[in-house]
Amino acid sequence: MSDSEIFFNFLISSICLLIIITSYHIRFKSTGNIEFKEAYKRSLIDNNLLYKRVKLITNTIFLVGILSIVLLIIEVGSLKNYLALGSMTRGLDKSPTEYINSSYLQLITLSVVILIPPYLYLFLYRMKKDKIMIFMFFISLFFAVLYLLYNQGRAPLIIFFLPFFFVIGKIKKRGMFGLVLLFGLGLFLLSYLDAIFQYLAYGYYEIEQSENYISQFLKEFSYPFANFSLRYELIDFSGFRYMYDYVIWPFTMIPSSLLSLFGLSKEAITSVSTFNTEAYGAFLGVNTTGGIPVDFLTFNFYQFGYISLLPMCFVIGRLLRMLDKVFYFFKGNIAITILLYRISFSMIGILNNSDLSAIMRNRLDVVLLLVIIIYIYMLEKKRLRIKELNNSKFIGNMERRNYN
Repeated sequence: MSDSEIFFNFLISSICLLIIITSYHIRFKSTGNIEFKEAYKRSLIDNNLLYKRVKLITNTIFLVGILSIVLLIIEVGSLKNYLALGSMTRGLDKSPTEYINSSYLQLITLSVVILIPPYLYLFLYRMKKDKIMIFMFFISLFFAVLYLLYNQGRAPLIIFFLPFFFVIGKIKKRGMFGLVLLFGLGLFLLSYLDAIFQYLAYGYYEIEQSENYISQFLKEFSYPFANFSLRYELIDFSGFRYMYDYVIWPFTMIPSSLLSLFGLSKEAITSVSTFNTEAYGAFLGVNTTGGIPVDFLTFNFYQFGYISLLPMCFVIGRLLRMLDKVFYFFKGNIAITILLYRISFSMIGILNNSDLSAIMRNRLDVVLLLVIIIYIYMLEKKRLRIKELNNSKFIGNMERRNYN
């Protein structure tokens, strides 16, 4: 591309970012400022109702996740075969049904939820120092690591452990240093984690050292800008989606056997990520063996061009503002910090892969964890309102007694 074309794409990306920032800061109400309110700085330790409900949710998710993984291990015959399954089924040219029964495919989607319990058990332990929660934490952590090795994604592996690093010890003193250290470690591990995953799948490994780590990082994670730069070529290949991808994502979670009852099939519900990858294969004249995710800008440009892209930038700004209000509600609450870090770091991956179908299939753990945080937020808001109402009634009664 010419310098002017590259500059124009940077300019459009910057305008989209400016719309997000502007939307975030717009105040529709006089009380709309996001600010820390001292009344919100409350401990969750004494909230027995919240503890019991979150414990029930956590145990349920743990059972679903562990059962899915165990059934998959039994289906493929051994733990070694399970760890290799992720590599065997990675890529658009590979079908999981070549290795497992089609009735077990839904377990692959469900098993990702095992990444949630370690955070929630640690959250529960910080609410009440129950040693059983620490025991459950380590069991769930073991199965979470098994899933991550099966999944064979380098970024998910690093991002999973990142929140634990930031809640150990004095967070503020190691915050920026920790980010820099882990970023450097992540660059170094790009090749070596690939070698580990290759060994798990095929019994041998190769480490490529022909490039420096910076160049390798840019090659692996520059696809969002490549996507957006080729947006017109991508549209010429697949056509506009007309908001189709905002509608079909629930159907991608439904097994084929149930879809057939409604006259639908998985082939008829093709996500935009598939078309995006096929387009690159056509451009390069090769058969696609992997996937090219669709980033936030390209995903919304696919729908209706700039007609959908610019309004969605405004919408995402408002959504981020709403999330920040939820996060600020828990500011100073040590127990829930681990959950907030997990959501914050995971948002990077969602930005780079914004296909709703892919998010619901591959990042179901993050989606459910966000739902749980909002649920905790609503319970705490309700509890505070009742407490403040009772306090105001008590004060009113005392004033009337003093008056009489």
